Amino acid sequence: MTHDETTGVVSEQPRHVYLYLLLTQMAYAVVYPVIGDVVRLTILLEMFLLIALVGGVLPSITDRRRLAVTASLAVLFLLTRWSSILLDIDDLIPLSAMFAVAFFGYVAVALMRHIFLASDHVDADLIYGAISVYLLIGVTFGFAYVCLFKLAPGSFAVIESELTNPQEVVRHFNYFSFVTLTTLGYGDITPQSHQAGVLAYLEAIIGQVYLAVLVARLVGIHIAQKRF
Repeated sequence: MTHDETTGVVSEQPRHVYLYLLLTQMAYAVVYPVIGDVVRLTILLEMFLLIALVGGVLPSITDRRRLAVTASLAVLFLLTRWSSILLDIDDLIPLSAMFAVAFFGYVAVALMRHIFLASDHVDADLIYGAISVYLLIGVTFGFAYVCLFKLAPGSFAVIESELTNPQEVVRHFNYFSFVTLTTLGYGDITPQSHQAGVLAYLEAIIGQVYLAVLVARLVGIHIAQKRF
């Protein structure tokens, strides 16, 4: 369902839109670490993911200005990200990470807001959307760690000889982000600065509260609706 901010009406949205978005995110999570340093595949994969994200957020954004902001952030992220990879410009990595945080964070908030507005009628697709937001939280924090790593050297204890290119930097800190989000904490990458520590424990708190409160609530409502 889609909520019209001007009329307050909640209308039907395309079926399974969040399922397709979730499947795309899962495919990205599985394929991205496997393709290694193949630049063309990395670019195609990231473009595919961003198209899916913009498409997934379309039903929840009726304001043209918000839609323009979403598209603009996606383009800025892609331009700086691809430039840092293709031209091997190290200084563009933190800028690209900033645009990534803004884009993925904005999409996550837009989807979360839509899910709250539509929570009076919960179907399976809405639950898929809630899971997609959880994955977006992980990606957003991953790029936040990338930005901090590049702007404040020494913020993390990590084997820097393994971070030979922008793909490896993003790959390592996306891994660290999801390990932190799920509170696994393997310890192979550890925060060393106050700022890095704050980011890490904030992500852990947000991840656990999100699962325990929002997703659990949606699943409960969905089960109750099925019974009646």
